[in-house]
Amino acid sequence: MTNTLYIPVMDGSTSLNGVIAMFINSWSGNKTQLTLVNHPSDSWTIPIPTSLAAQGAKINPDLALLTTLPLLVVGESETFSRLTVSGLAAVSRHLMKESDDPVVVKSLGFRGNCLQAPAECSIWTSFCEVQMVQSTILFLTQQQKQDVVEIPATLAKLEEHMKQPIRMHNIVKRWQKDQPQSAGQLKQEDIQKLAGSLLDHSYVEGPDMTLADLLLFPCIILLADRLSELGVQLADHLPRVGAWLTTMKPAVSKAWNKTVGEKTFPDIDSLRIQPQPKVKIPRVKEISLYKKDTVRRTGSMGNLSSEEIARVIDLLKRQRMMWLDDDNGVARVTTELPEGLISHIDVAACSDFTAKIDWASLPDPAHPQQGHVPGSRVDRKIQQLDGMATAVIDAVSEGDVVVDFCSGGGHLGIILAYLLPRCHVVMVDNKEESVRNARRRVAQLMLNNVTIIQSNLDYFRGRFDLGVALHACGVATDLVLHTCLAQRAAFVICPCCYGNLAHPDLPVNYPQSELYCSRGIPTDDFSVLARMADHITPSGRLAMAAVDLDRLARASQENYLVYLKKLKPDLCSPKHDLLIGMPLKQHGTKS
Repeated sequence: MTNTLYIPVMDGSTSLNGVIAMFINSWSGNKTQLTLVNHPSDSWTIPIPTSLAAQGAKINPDLALLTTLPLLVVGESETFSRLTVSGLAAVSRHLMKESDDPVVVKSLGFRGNCLQAPAECSIWTSFCEVQMVQSTILFLTQQQKQDVVEIPATLAKLEEHMKQPIRMHNIVKRWQKDQPQSAGQLKQEDIQKLAGSLLDHSYVEGPDMTLADLLLFPCIILLADRLSELGVQLADHLPRVGAWLTTMKPAVSKAWNKTVGEKTFPDIDSLRIQPQPKVKIPRVKEISLYKKDTVRRTGSMGNLSSEEIARVIDLLKRQRMMWLDDDNGVARVTTELPEGLISHIDVAACSDFTAKIDWASLPDPAHPQQGHVPGSRVDRKIQQLDGMATAVIDAVSEGDVVVDFCSGGGHLGIILAYLLPRCHVVMVDNKEESVRNARRRVAQLMLNNVTIIQSNLDYFRGRFDLGVALHACGVATDLVLHTCLAQRAAFVICPCCYGNLAHPDLPVNYPQSELYCSRGIPTDDFSVLARMADHITPSGRLAMAAVDLDRLARASQENYLVYLKKLKPDLCSPKHDLLIGMPLKQHGTKS
């Protein structure tokens, strides 16, 4: 099984992401085959050594259209189907796991999960994988003033991050190992409180170098070199980042020079004494770059008060959006919406289930029992999959491309691929172990209408006709929805983790729809709704439907025919709303 790293090259240069991937492959011992492909980059590029640039080759155009370069292809075997990996963090983890150097393996962090969380949900992954790259490109391409130099905000944020207490697994044991004499003089509870502050923040995640350091190094060394050319020494203004760079250089300079070539000495003219420019350092929050940092929490993130719940319920009713009526002792969700906004709403309680799929006829690898679903959950998983698959089958046509976003171990995607042999199913998920399970099952079934991609949602670029997501966590549901709307693709989505929408640092602004904004539903009250939706109560049921109404109203204003249904029975999952949307042509028929 051969792994191949594909790097985009045009006119002897590659993208910054390409350089970072090549650098990490070199630092890891070049265990993965490198293939440079003639493909344009959509951003600033960096020249690479002539010996490397001459290796240009062609890439399967389908791969280049599916996701972003650089990408990694893990070859198929008798046990596993082929895998395409995209995104700097995911690609880098695969490159490093090929190494037999214990230093490289250790840099993957606890259980090899450094930067495992997807960038769309993790502030830290987003910073290392996306924001620092974008900031570097912007700074290196924009025209700089001669008398004033403003240091990029990302560097200032990293400086503040490195001032904060360290957060790492088994931090107390690590401190006791580093400071055995001091450890015996403190009580256990004091060590727990102080360890994060007492350990040396030598690297960006703590006392040890990790993948995060390796992703950041190319960007920061390029920024430091450019600042130096402008007469600004990074360490003079951001001492922690400067010290980090000094620490990193001996460990990685050999791999860096192999990637970009030896740095040439400047010509004599550039060595002339220049006037020192004024340096501006952006003001940033004194906070770490971790989502769970308590300083990031705004408002009440604890238990909801009865006053908050009552206020929001009253607001929904006053605005004639959604409210609870008593129907012979049963709370029933009632709405009064503009005509044609939602084609059908069915969220009434249901305890009955009739399977539409003949589950007994499925081969073992297609059944959730073979997908590591605990025995106690198999029946409920079957009910969830039955409702989702049936809705998809009703919506697709022969030859359609169906994308299962946040596909996990492939429960839904594999069933769809088996039941729809004339459709092509693409499964996209970021979790390596889940993707591994899906690849194994696809290989066992010998399915030839499946493509598996390990990447974040943001890196998927393929054309498709229908997007599906079962229990995509929190904001991931909305990112799937937005991807479908951008493609004018149909969607079948069952959301999950509504309370996560209350977090302030998300890539989506809530509420999303013109309906909610026009009727005066403020962000703070929508945040209360989201937190209410995770409660298994009548008001929680109302809040869940209200949050999903905002999602469907957003699709409706994009000329979609939308339905709010539910997976049945209610006990199949507390999160059982089913959002269905079909794009309309201008004259109002299904496209």
